[in-house]
Amino acid sequence: MSPSQAPDPKRRCLLAAAGAGAAGGLLQGWAPAAVAAAAATVYAQPPTVELRADGAYASASVVFALPIPLEDALRRGIPLSFLTRLRVTQARWWWFDSTLGEGHMLTRLGYEPLLDKYRVSAGALRTTYSSLDEALDQVQHISRLKVADASVLKAGQRYEVGGSFELDLSRLPRPFQLNVGSQADWQLQADFPQVSFLWTPAPSTAPHA
Repeated sequence: MSPSQAPDPKRRCLLAAAGAGAAGGLLQGWAPAAVAAAAATVYAQPPTVELRADGAYASASVVFALPIPLEDALRRGIPLSFLTRLRVTQARWWWFDSTLGEGHMLTRLGYEPLLDKYRVSAGALRTTYSSLDEALDQVQHISRLKVADASVLKAGQRYEVGGSFELDLSRLPRPFQLNVGSQADWQLQADFPQVSFLWTPAPSTAPHA
C-alpha cells in the first residue's frame, strides 16, 4: 500500500464519531422521556429443588411488569434476552462457600409484526403466543434446570440453591446498549432467595442389565 493509500488515523476517528452520532440519533426515539428514579421491580421467588438419581434440578419464578420502553423496543423489532442462573453451594466456615454446580438458561423474547405474534425461545424450545402476557409467563418461569451432578453431592449433606435473573443488555445491538445501559427502566434484575436441601438421591429408574 502506498503512502497515499494508507488510512488516515484522524479521518478514521472522525468517521467513527460520525457513525456513533448517527446511531445515537436513530435511537433517540426509543429512549424514555425521563429516567425513572429506581430500576423496575422484579420479584424473585425462592427456587424449588427436585432430587433425581443423576443430580439436583431447580425451578424458579420471577414476577415483573415489562416497562413501556422495553415493550416499545420489542414491538419495533428489538428482541429481549433474559438470563437465569441457578447454582448449588455448600457453606464452609473457614472460607468462602464452595460452588458445586451451576445451570443457566437464556430465554429470548421477540415479536413478529407481520403475524402480530410473540415468540419465546428457551434452549431448544420455540413457542409462539398471541399476547405479551402469555409470552412473559414463559419468560418468568424456569423449570427443572440441572444445577449439580450426583457425583459432586454427598448423601446426608446439606446444600444451598440460589442465583440471579436479569435482562441481558450485552445481547442488545451494540449502539442500543450504549443508549439504554444507564436507564433505570432497562435494569431488570433480581437475586433469588437461597433455599437449602438435603441430598438424598432418588433411586435410579434405569432398567437393570
